[in-house]
This record gives sequence, structure tokens and C-alpha cells, in this order.
Amino acid sequence: MKLDPKLETFERREVVAQRQLRYRLLGSIRRIAGLHLWEYDLTTGELAETDLERRVEVGLDARPVFHTKAVWKELCIYVQATNRDNAMKKVRKALRKSGYDLTKLFN
Repeated sequence: MKLDPKLETFERREVVAQRQLRYRLLGSIRRIAGLHLWEYDLTTGELAETDLERRVEVGLDARPVFHTKAVWKELCIYVQATNRDNAMKKVRKALRKSGYDLTKLFN
């Protein structure tokens, strides 16, 4: 018994579409008081402070609840540091561990 080829392609497309909708958690960072969150863009080589979205809600006990969320971008490395120089040191260390060629990035 042979299946209709039209049905096979439809099933394959449906499976591919289901695969594309899945999201995967790559990681999270617990914020440390006193440190800034920095992002290093691998494409441009720019180091800047991360944009933060802050919002306040009222809890069940009528007290304010503060939420802070970073705006994540693709092809960026995120580190926490006190200033720009320390952030750059941490970025270099992370890239060295991952095996990137640092001569291309920091020239």
C-alpha cells in the first residue's frame, strides 16, 4: 500500500514548522548589586551598557514589586563589571575560553 505523495509533503512541512516554533533557553544571569551589565557586539566590536526595561507592579499586600529585564540582542556577549575596562577584560577572557581568534576582534 503506497501513500499519496501530497500527504507526505504536507506532513513533512508540518513537522518542520513545529521545529521552528520551539525556543531554547541559552542561559540567565543573576544580577549582582553594584555591577553594571555590559554587552559586547561581536559584529561591530562595540562595548556598551545594556538597555534595561523596568516596570513596577502592585503586589497583593499593596506594596510595589520591581521587575528589571535586560534587552537581549543576537551575537552579543553579556558580562557584569564595575566599569568599562573590567568589562573588556571579562569579554577577552570569555572569548579566549571559547576559542575565538582575538587578533581579528581587537585590532
